[in-house]
Amino acid sequence: MTATPARPERPTALDVTAAAAGTPPVPTGSRRRRLDLLRRNPWAVWAVGAGVYLLAVFHRMSLGVAGPLATTRLDLSAAALGTFVMLQLGVYAAMQVPSGVLIDRYGPRRMLLTAALIMGSAQVLLSLAHNYPTALVARGLLGCGDAMTYVSVLRLATGWFPPRRYPVMAALTGLIGMLGNLVSTVPLTFLLEHLGWTATFAAAGAVTLGFSVLLLRPAGPAPYRPTGAPRPRPSARQVRSDVVATWRLPAERMALWTHLCTMAGPTAFAALWGFPYLTQALGYTPGVASSMLLIYVLVGVCASLGQGPLLARRPQIRGGLAASIAAVCLLGWVTLIAWPGGTPPVAVVVVVIVIFGVGGPISGVGFLVARDYNPAHRISTATGMVNVGGFTGAVIMVLAIGQILDVVEPGAGTHSAHAYRWAFAAVALVTAFGLFRMLVWLRRTRAGLLVAMARGEDIPVPITPHRWDRVHALDPELIAAERDRQHAVRRLAGSGPTGANPSTEPGTPGGTDHS
Repeated sequence: MTATPARPERPTALDVTAAAAGTPPVPTGSRRRRLDLLRRNPWAVWAVGAGVYLLAVFHRMSLGVAGPLATTRLDLSAAALGTFVMLQLGVYAAMQVPSGVLIDRYGPRRMLLTAALIMGSAQVLLSLAHNYPTALVARGLLGCGDAMTYVSVLRLATGWFPPRRYPVMAALTGLIGMLGNLVSTVPLTFLLEHLGWTATFAAAGAVTLGFSVLLLRPAGPAPYRPTGAPRPRPSARQVRSDVVATWRLPAERMALWTHLCTMAGPTAFAALWGFPYLTQALGYTPGVASSMLLIYVLVGVCASLGQGPLLARRPQIRGGLAASIAAVCLLGWVTLIAWPGGTPPVAVVVVVIVIFGVGGPISGVGFLVARDYNPAHRISTATGMVNVGGFTGAVIMVLAIGQILDVVEPGAGTHSAHAYRWAFAAVALVTAFGLFRMLVWLRRTRAGLLVAMARGEDIPVPITPHRWDRVHALDPELIAAERDRQHAVRRLAGSGPTGANPSTEPGTPGGTDHS
């Protein structure tokens, strides 16, 4: 009796994808096969990175409701509490460009692993802190680890998903961050009330350290990684040239200011000063104040879900949309400041918080611009540079609010609506300045793009010329100046001879933005 030959195992969709991408087939075998399938699944790879980002946002925003408890535990004034958060956000902003360079060099997995280990250890240290210096060190380390997460997850999205899916993946990543923000509102308030400072933050640190185990083993090769010979590790001089070349792009500067004027103010409100403002100036109970911040998070979740597909279908509207949202956020701050008596009704406060909730997701426009107009080897550096804008603005606002509160009402344990009106004026001024600079660079990038269109260059998304920018954009002198500027950028980046066409560097057609 002859044995029946075993039927060959049918290839899975991931095997077909791997074959199309030129990667080795998945090995056979039960458990090993399942693990290797997960390692090659784009959604699984992205989900692990997004999980680190969720934890990072939770750690970043935890003082939004824990601020009053930190004031009591560490005996802090308003200025000291502002410095407490300012240090973390300042380290985060300062680490953005170095983190981008390191991600470009060592890859996102290693950086996410490093970030998880740093953040978990820092949160355990914070849980044990009983004095201001120790807590400052812990928050500074949290900012360092946090700085590596978002840019790393976006780099994973670039390598594991096709370019047309990038806006959606960036929006989904922002949505995961909003979920981390959600956990840092009502759930964190409940844990702090029932478990206390030490147990709550020690548990958060332990969860983060445990999650890092998922990053120990490398994933499979990314199917959308750049083709061709691998780029050699850049020297320090080349890194500097890449940073300078990125900064010289008008679109990069517009993206930075977009991130600042849409994201900085809402972050300062949600990360620290919103909860004290609601409980001290407006007299809300902690439960009501936490619910208000929950509204902020839920609006952000809805905005993230909507803006990704919208901007993927209509990328030409993103510059105008970001400018409009920034202007509405500015109007929200003016409303809180100028309302008679400084105590607006609940309905008005809810509307303002809803507006702030939209600002955070729309700040992702800056990352879309950075990705479109930078070559693959500079995407993380460019993304980190954009991130500097929003978090530098948040640092300035958080510190300014604390300092102004102590100046207006020195030595006060709690502060009145009058003091918060003066403090929020600083936020409104920084937002207004950021919006002005964004509009300046938006007009310049449009002019540069129209120059590229006039020369017949390929651009990612065409724009429609308007009366207010057409005359200057088609000026022959401006065309010559734009050509000279691009030659200088290519010399700094070492990307080719000065006579090369600007569109030969992937993602930098004319060095301009289509927003």
